[in-house]
Amino acid sequence: MAQVAACSVGARRLSALAETYGDNHLTAIFAELLDRSEAMTSDALRAIPKGTYSAVDFLDNDGIELDRRIRIEVAVTVDDGAMTIDFAGSSPQVRGPFNVVPSGSLAAACYVVRAITDPTIPTNGGCFRPITLNLPEGSIVNPQEPAPVNSRTATIKRITGTILAALAQAVPDRVPADSGGELLVLAFGGVRYDGTYYVTGELVAGGSGASAGKDGADVIETDATNCMNLPAEALELDAPIRVHRVALRRDSGGAGAQRGGLGALREYEILHGEVRFTHRGERHFIAPKGRAGGHDGAMARTVIYRVGGGEEVVPSKLVTTLHVGDRVVFETAGGGGYGDPARRDAQKVRADLADGKISAEGANIYGPGRDDAG
Repeated sequence: MAQVAACSVGARRLSALAETYGDNHLTAIFAELLDRSEAMTSDALRAIPKGTYSAVDFLDNDGIELDRRIRIEVAVTVDDGAMTIDFAGSSPQVRGPFNVVPSGSLAAACYVVRAITDPTIPTNGGCFRPITLNLPEGSIVNPQEPAPVNSRTATIKRITGTILAALAQAVPDRVPADSGGELLVLAFGGVRYDGTYYVTGELVAGGSGASAGKDGADVIETDATNCMNLPAEALELDAPIRVHRVALRRDSGGAGAQRGGLGALREYEILHGEVRFTHRGERHFIAPKGRAGGHDGAMARTVIYRVGGGEEVVPSKLVTTLHVGDRVVFETAGGGGYGDPARRDAQKVRADLADGKISAEGANIYGPGRDDAG
């Protein structure tokens, strides 16, 4: 409804502008704004060394074939103020809902163009005219109907990161190390104490990658997604679930001259009834890569601790039933580090140790004696 209301306000204001300036004048202004952003974007792309730059990354699985990694391959050609992205070599479409319709791949490419070009360029459709995509039919990025696509966000995030990784070869100063690259999507469904039903969701982010001049940010949305988490208090008010821990995941950021951002650690316990639990994760098998000598970020990990004493490691995607007393511990991926860890400022190492962001063992990665808090 908020989106509908916003569009309604926009329509009224556009109508008012048309009445003030006249239809033809207004459309001419719009066309000029689009053309200017296109020209500025093309100029920014011309500043990038010409060439074709390639990269490959993987999704964990499609939730059905759990041992099959899903390949995302891109070849990015920059030439004469334009960018062409070829997805040849990417996996065929999959049985699970991680296929991406063409607009999704375009959205990822649009994000990348804005991320690596001048941030003062006014953002509008003109910025994206220099983009051309080659999307092989029947592939993960251009599936043939009928193909499930409901969980395509995870793939769009991986596409975004892979395009950036390719362009890091051309403009290494503009592209950070890999982010955690996951948006952990959780759903719990069950019955409350009063007999009413509930379905509640949760979105949990990982750490962002470090850049040449700055540490990555902890537990933050990156690239093509921008969502809010559910506060622990709100979850506990809505459902019979106790949140035992919400914390930063120590040592999850990749070591480097600039450290990768930390992932999250959360622990939930089921208090009442049977709960149908859906877990859609990523980065459980493929680590976020460091850059320029930086170490990889930690991979994600989720474990279900059954009330009877058993442990079940979640293979990235899972639908299962939880019972009273079962606990689930989620650990999201950290961002990759940037630069040789030996070049990290000793004061930053000591600060991270004092803040609990790294352990004494983690501090030793930066060199002998770097764990000395004194």
